[in-house]
Parts: sequence; C-alpha cells; structure tokens
Amino acid sequence: MRLCRGRGGGMKQGKILIVEDEPVVAIDLRQVLEQAGHNVVGIAESADEALVAAEGQSPDLALVDVSIEGTMDGIQTAKVLRQWFNIPVVFVTAFSDQDTVLRAASQMALGYLTKPIRERELLATVQVALHKAHAEARERAVRSEMIAALDATRDGLILTSLEGDIRYMNAAMESRTGKTLSEALGKTLGEVLSLRDETDREVRTLAGFGDGAAELFGWRIKTANGGDVRVDLSVSVAEDADGRARGMVLSLRDAAARMRQHAREDLQVERSAFDGSSMAMALLDQRGRIARVNKAMTDASGERAEDLIGRPLNRLATKLDARVPKDLVDKMVRDAGNTQSSQGEQARTTQ
Repeated sequence: MRLCRGRGGGMKQGKILIVEDEPVVAIDLRQVLEQAGHNVVGIAESADEALVAAEGQSPDLALVDVSIEGTMDGIQTAKVLRQWFNIPVVFVTAFSDQDTVLRAASQMALGYLTKPIRERELLATVQVALHKAHAEARERAVRSEMIAALDATRDGLILTSLEGDIRYMNAAMESRTGKTLSEALGKTLGEVLSLRDETDREVRTLAGFGDGAAELFGWRIKTANGGDVRVDLSVSVAEDADGRARGMVLSLRDAAARMRQHAREDLQVERSAFDGSSMAMALLDQRGRIARVNKAMTDASGERAEDLIGRPLNRLATKLDARVPKDLVDKMVRDAGNTQSSQGEQARTTQ
C-alpha cells in the first residue's frame, strides 16, 4: 500500500517511531516524514521491537498500526508506550469500524489515520500531534516541578475534592499520617488523618470551611508513631482558572516554632519591664540567692550587678538605699526564706 502523494509544508520537527508490520507502508511513511525534516528513529514490526526502540531512542511520537501481529496489537502497544515511556501515539489502520475507533480512542491517541494515507493528511496529523505532545510534556514538567517543590516543604499538604475525597498529599503529610499518597487517594480526611480542634473535638472533613480561607492555631494530630503533636492549620479553597471552586487545600505546620517564638517574645517583654522598672528588683534562684538584678537595684545598693549575683538576699538588705521601701525588702527576704524551706521539705520527703 503506497501513500497518496501531495505537497507537504513546513512543520515542527520531531523524533518519530513507526510501528508498522507492512514493510512497504513503513518505508513510505519514513520517506515522507524524513523529507519533511523529521527524524525517524526506528521502524518496528511488533510490540516487542517497539518497546525496545522506545527505551533506546526516546521518540517524541509513535505512528502505530492498530493491527500489528505479535503478543500485543497496536492498541495494546500504544497503551504501554504511553504508560511506561510517556510517548504519545497516532494510530494508523485500514479499519474504521466503530469498535476499532472506540478502542483506539480509549488510549487517548493524538490522531487517527486511515489507509490509504494521503501525504498532506499524514504531515498535518503529525504536526498537530507533535504540538500537543510538546504541550503535554511541558505540563508534565511543570507538574513534576510543583510536586517536587511541595514535597520539599516541611508543611504537610492535603488537597481534597469538594466532595471530600483526597486527591493529593505531599511527602511531609505522608510522614505525619504514615500513609502513602496511593493509599490515601479517594479516601476522606478522617480516614487518613486523626485531627482534633482546640476543644478536642474530632474533625473528619473540610466541608465546614467551604466559604473561604481560615487560619487555625493549637489543633492536634496523632502521628504515625502514636504521638500527639500541636499543629497550626490553614484551609483554603482551590480554584480553577475561571475562579470556580474545585477543592480544598489543608496545610499543617508544627506549632512548636510559633510557641517558642511567643515564649521568647513574652520573655523579652518581661525582661524589658524588669530592667526598666524604677523600683529596685532582684530575681532569685532556687536556693534563694540573687540571680539577676535591675539597674534600680544596683543604684540603690551602690554595688555592681556582678558583685550582687550569687549573694543571699538577706545579706543585701542592710546595704540598700534608704529610698527602697523597707516592707518590700522584708517581703523579698521572707519569700526567699519560704522558697528555701519548701525545697528543704521536698528534699526530706523524697529521702
């Protein structure tokens, strides 16, 4: 069977694999494609030869005869080429019956050529298929980069449909839940993640957050190893390019860092108030000795802070400035004594 000749135009060039068990047709296809500037990386007469060529040559596109002989027909071969090697396919066949067309369509072919093939039709179909294949390859690359970026983040991420079934979760969430993405796909949030709110109420769905974004603090999750971890959450609606809601996104991050930061900020506020106070003040350690003094205390005592650190408070009392209220000094001494007595009693109790 020969190609019906015509005039070909300029087109996008690509690496093409021909899977055709009729040698004459295969040679004609090769000649036309190479004259148009394409690189025909191989001709395979069977599925086995096609898979070997696909692995070794990495073609951009395969022209596959539906009715090749061997362990697999052309439609089965196309399925393997797409699933294993991400190679898109244009089908070539002498048959145009509905059953064949439906089977071919199920493999998401980028084109369908019926013998006898016209040269112009071949080149136009290959041109369109290559553009689609390159667009799909770009989308896969972008998707892979996005997944790699999401997997690199320390925050756990889950994407659900509007109905609540899980569509995606990243590596951090896999680690927290002890379940892989493949195990979680299609399940509900409550089946994968043990999540409790600040009132200790179990939360099994994101349905209540459908009106918009939410930031939630101090919730708890049970990790894969049975531990209990405080987390902060953000919930948002995933929208498509037209602004229509398509799902929900849940982000979990360990609350420990936020809590440590708050503790540091609180400590800084306390230290500022202590150091800036006009009243003479001292902080005592567990033994009732001075651990820290403010400037008002050094001014009142007439001694340097480093000379006061480590002293019992009652030895300081006689050296304080007269401006320091006596009842304050007495209270500080009593508190220091009570602390020591309490610690002594605890020590005797444990003996």
